[in-house]
Amino acid sequence: MKAAERARAAGGGALVAGLALVLAAGGCGQATRDPAAPGSASPSASAPAEGGASARLSDRHWQYARSEDSLEKARLAEHLGAAGLLDALDDPSAEIVAIALEALPFADDAEIALGPLSERLGQAPGRSSVLQAMLAIAGRPRRQREPLDLEGGRRAGEALIKLASDPRVIAEERALAVSAARALAEGGLADARRIPTDLDPP
Repeated sequence: MKAAERARAAGGGALVAGLALVLAAGGCGQATRDPAAPGSASPSASAPAEGGASARLSDRHWQYARSEDSLEKARLAEHLGAAGLLDALDDPSAEIVAIALEALPFADDAEIALGPLSERLGQAPGRSSVLQAMLAIAGRPRRQREPLDLEGGRRAGEALIKLASDPRVIAEERALAVSAARALAEGGLADARRIPTDLDPP
């Protein structure tokens, strides 16, 4: 991604539509899965995890979520909620951390993760994945309910604007931050006037 508009186009409409589709499908398949049942996909429990060893990989929900199927990420998010997935971000396994970030946008209470995720933006390693998760959460359709963490959302908006304005950050990550900040601004959680526009196409 070389421009904020391009990142927003890729991470906004298409991503939100995809999330809505997967979440709708997830609502229809909440029955507990029997790993031994005929036709069930066999979880790759014996595959080695990247980074350190993780006890979470003994849990069948995490085992199934190792697949490329977004529906399995949605099931994991339904099972753990945002709090459980946030807790997994400190897991010694890089694979578990990656799965947790991919699953977070599917959690019903995903917005409570914006504040904690924003606190990780100062760490360059893995920042792109954190930004992608924040963009996916910020771009979810608005719901007719009270914000679950208004202060955390505003804190995230401020952190995204700060990152997007930092010329030392690579353009791709700045573009993600711009797109996420704009998505939060639509919900009143960021000041759209302060979001950088230097990456926008002429």
